[in-house]
Amino acid sequence: MKTRAIILASVLLVGCQATDKQPPQTNAGNQNLSSASKFFAKHSQSGNLDWLIAEDGQSEKNLWQVVSSELKMDVPENDRIREQKEYYLKRKSSLQNVAVRAEPYMYWIVSELKYRDMPMELALLPIVESSFNPSATSTASAAGLWQIIPTTGLSYGLQQNRWYDGRRDLAESTDAALNLLERLNDMFNGDWLLTLAAYNCGEGCVMRAVKENQNKNRPTDYWSLNLPRETINYIPKLLALSSIIKNSDGYDLTMPHSNVSRALTRIEIGKQIELEQAAKMADIPLQKLKTYNAGYKHDFTAPNGPHSITLPVQNAQKLTASLQKGDVNLVNWGQHRVVEGETIEILAQRYGINANDIREANALTAQVAAGQVITLPVSAAYMSQLAVQQAQSVQQVAKNSTSTTSTKYKVRSGDTLSSIAKRHKVKTSDIQRWNKMAKNGKLKVGQTLQIASTTSSKSNSRRSITYKVRKGDSLVSIAKRHNVDINDVLKWNSKLENVHRLQPGDTLTLYKR
Repeated sequence: MKTRAIILASVLLVGCQATDKQPPQTNAGNQNLSSASKFFAKHSQSGNLDWLIAEDGQSEKNLWQVVSSELKMDVPENDRIREQKEYYLKRKSSLQNVAVRAEPYMYWIVSELKYRDMPMELALLPIVESSFNPSATSTASAAGLWQIIPTTGLSYGLQQNRWYDGRRDLAESTDAALNLLERLNDMFNGDWLLTLAAYNCGEGCVMRAVKENQNKNRPTDYWSLNLPRETINYIPKLLALSSIIKNSDGYDLTMPHSNVSRALTRIEIGKQIELEQAAKMADIPLQKLKTYNAGYKHDFTAPNGPHSITLPVQNAQKLTASLQKGDVNLVNWGQHRVVEGETIEILAQRYGINANDIREANALTAQVAAGQVITLPVSAAYMSQLAVQQAQSVQQVAKNSTSTTSTKYKVRSGDTLSSIAKRHKVKTSDIQRWNKMAKNGKLKVGQTLQIASTTSSKSNSRRSITYKVRKGDSLVSIAKRHNVDINDVLKWNSKLENVHRLQPGDTLTLYKR
């Protein structure tokens, strides 16, 4: 994926600042490995943690030792790789911090790679792409661990909406990235270096470079191709990492101790849940839970799904136990008093939920009526956030929608402050303030006064019309009829006290380009 803004130097250093210190080694992972492995297998898509169980059937292998033992791609000795090795080895502490942050995600990724029989080197790709930061975003709008761009995400089934971005979800993004890599590998006849180059700059980019060399009777391996600078460094970064991790002792690099209890797994809740509630039930810090569930854009799962929670096995077991007890208030749903002109469909559109879910939550068989209080299947916290955002937006637009200009007025015989103020529709005190006049100061014929006036900035670029509300009208229908945004209608009429409760005969100001 394209990651023009994700330069590993800055990512590693920033990641270093944001990473927790290495947790102390405990025996908890060994003691609970069997149950943890079974729990992980039950909730993962395709794998389990059996590959972590040592030959004695009791103890746990070190995650990084397992990974390093399966790094089998050839790493040639050339200047491009030497340069990347030197870069990483000068920043060992940063690399160790990234490894600590990577561990919870690695169990899932390694299990998927082993299930698909794909190279273990691919487990290191998120270090190059995002430094294992699910919130990472590039200037090309690539996002998540695997830095997937929006169009590619949609092509591989990743939801992207106001509630959720699947590119930041561990399970969904890993599935999409590995599906893409498998397809590219088939396209390039099993050549993993060309596959990785295509993952970075696009299949068309690599195919053009191959064709160019073919036309010149030159070799078509990755090292011989004329590729973008980023792609020229991309594979050397990955292979340098592979070599360093595989030979960590030789490079005097201490990889962190692993503990299977930190392995991330996914629990399907089945309905909307607030992340704060999930954190309490799972006994995990809220901020850490949000990091592991970076796909959710708000403090709760999406109203219409997904409803899964990603968290470490040790916490997932607690969450599952809490859910099994039942009678848990997973989300504090919001209440709404219906106003004239509102319908179920309008409310569904406003809050981004399904109209049928509103009907089901309130056992409705007919339309809602003005004054009726109904439950909306969306977090009350989100409704409060939305109300604040709308109020701030209206205030800001009202503040910015007028600009102040100054005109000069020459005092004539018979003028008074009062008459001048009335003529210009301003206050006498304002004229005194603008012209630094004493409270009892007198005017002189011929004196020049500065008079400020406000003009609508919108009117400079848009034609304003006055619309009289008719029976059956609503904000949504009016906005749709005039091809404008409903939020703009609210902004333009922010001074109208009953803008949310329109009555026939009310007048609205609308602007059309």
